[in-house]
Amino acid sequence: MQKKQNSGVTIGFRRLQLIILMIFLWSGQVLNGQYDKEEISFFASDSLLVTADHYFTSDTLPYIVMIHEQGSSRGEFSSIIDRFQKMNFNAISVDVRNGGNTNFVANKTARRSRTGGYDRGAENIEADIRAAVNEAWNHSEKPVILLGAGANGSLALKAAKEMEQVKAVIALSPGEYFRPSISIEDTISGIDKPVLITSTSLEYPYMEQIASGIDESILTIFAPENSEGARGTRALRPENPSNGEYWLTLLLFFKDLQ
Repeated sequence: MQKKQNSGVTIGFRRLQLIILMIFLWSGQVLNGQYDKEEISFFASDSLLVTADHYFTSDTLPYIVMIHEQGSSRGEFSSIIDRFQKMNFNAISVDVRNGGNTNFVANKTARRSRTGGYDRGAENIEADIRAAVNEAWNHSEKPVILLGAGANGSLALKAAKEMEQVKAVIALSPGEYFRPSISIEDTISGIDKPVLITSTSLEYPYMEQIASGIDESILTIFAPENSEGARGTRALRPENPSNGEYWLTLLLFFKDLQ
């Protein structure tokens, strides 16, 4: 049965789940919040040099590759990266070429793409995403979890379906940003790996339509039931009152992958 997690859960049970989440995040089951951070770079298939932040904790841990929303930068994840580390992941947070500045972090890949005259269409953006997945794989040779937001979350879904290095994919408020050249609904139909899609309560029916071709046994679509929620990575930030519900959904998704 498809796990549509915005229905049939009482407020009391949701609070209990959130308490369990907090216990898990601060218990001995997670690491101590320490990691090494360095700026790295690698080439996309069209030879554009892609910049990313590499958060490394242990060579025994898998990687999560984080792709920001359009018009943004790898700085989009700076306020939430610690939580992923506490869930026992190394991470690569990527500047893709359709970006700008976020949280005082400039998108170096976007700047190079402009000054170098590189194409910035969907295929080229996806090339940055694929290069990042390959970089994470080369570091660990472990299956990668791919996370993307907004339009780039849509391309993350597409890349995940086609790349054997990707174990599972998370899309935060994806959409049909690339019609008529690309239909995300058609492209991701039949994906055979776990998928988590998050949304606001208003977006939820739209997300159901986009994911209509995905087998219900591997699909989770989430929106909070008692609030509007938030789009993209804003859903995970402390200023979103319902961020705990989104984090709980992520935690349960990760637990199911083990």
